[in-house]
Amino acid sequence: MRFLLCGQGTSEILWSIHAALVDLGHESVLALPDISQELIDRPIDALIVLNLFEIPRDTVEMLLAYVAGFGTRPAVIHICLKHPLEEVGATTAEAVHEADRWMTRHNIRMWCMCPGTAEQSIRLGLSRVFYAPLGGHRWICASRAADGSVELYKRWMSPDTPGLVRYPYGAMKGEANAGEAASEVRDRFLYLGQGWPDHSLTAVDPAVTPCAEAVAAAMRDQPALHRTQAMDLCGLTERSTDPAWTLAFNAAFSVAFAIGNRQRFAVALKRAFGASFAVWGNGWERCGVEAHPVSPRPRNAYHAATACLDFGSLAYDTAIFPRTLEIVKREGMLVSWRHADTARLFGPHEQDLTFADEEDAVRTLTALAGDADRRARLRAAHLDWAQDALALTGILPGVLAGLSDAP
Repeated sequence: MRFLLCGQGTSEILWSIHAALVDLGHESVLALPDISQELIDRPIDALIVLNLFEIPRDTVEMLLAYVAGFGTRPAVIHICLKHPLEEVGATTAEAVHEADRWMTRHNIRMWCMCPGTAEQSIRLGLSRVFYAPLGGHRWICASRAADGSVELYKRWMSPDTPGLVRYPYGAMKGEANAGEAASEVRDRFLYLGQGWPDHSLTAVDPAVTPCAEAVAAAMRDQPALHRTQAMDLCGLTERSTDPAWTLAFNAAFSVAFAIGNRQRFAVALKRAFGASFAVWGNGWERCGVEAHPVSPRPRNAYHAATACLDFGSLAYDTAIFPRTLEIVKREGMLVSWRHADTARLFGPHEQDLTFADEEDAVRTLTALAGDADRRARLRAAHLDWAQDALALTGILPGVLAGLSDAP
């Protein structure tokens, strides 16, 4: 099959999908940052897109019709970087149904990386949403041009492409100075994330705050629950079918749960480890945590940190999302709060590399800090396990099997 990967956003996701498709025997191209005509003057079976819904619908329809002129009407997989309801911008049941009809008409499916969010979206009427873990790939594929230069973008590649080059994922360093970044995080516990994101400063509807706080309490009490399960447990099943209420709930829940978790762990670890706990992100001054400003530099040095920490996503209830996968793909040692999907992310190493609460976090990290040999063994074992268990070459065949659901 032939795949065109495009869109705007976390392009590292597409790097991995691109290389995995090539290794699965397909033909693929990274059409970033924009789609040029020479790339689409041919039959294309499917588009895999980031932020599809930021593109005007008539532009999407024109692109699909143009590609169809070469003999194949392509299917579309949109990767959700936000809640699917937020992606389509629908606040009423009719708007949800209209968006769903449009996606059905044009064979567009929404890949959601969080099982609870996917279940919630389907309950709201978005029938084109499906769940699959995002996954990763050990390599990035590039192509050597006639002049000897290596090109990652705008070159169709397949397993038999002349000059095809595979680089370890961690070789992609970006523009930041990797050596400088390593010196900033070496022998430290590293956390990258916003303490109080700007978008959370918008007014939260006080009418839904008690519901959000009840669900947050249920999920802290039973960390394996995802959001929809906890909402049902709290008697919110009927309300969760209302799009406007769900959007208001999600905003309140982000503050009550995701931001609250980040802050409680960061405050406890800063108190316990001081300068050995390095935080990068904006908004931490609101809870008295000193932090470096947002920067791409530490991402190039995940491997140099004592451990890279995760306290949960702002958008999802899963532990498997782009930042945690980036840590694994860049060969960092990941240590996480134990919640939904950590069993899948850590497998047999979950008890060693996850923590339940603030005291457990301090105990777990203290033990790791004091035993470099144990850290090295755990890091190597977990990376091997996660890269195999969440390999896109294993995940993508199931995702692609749904492409035949043409209208």
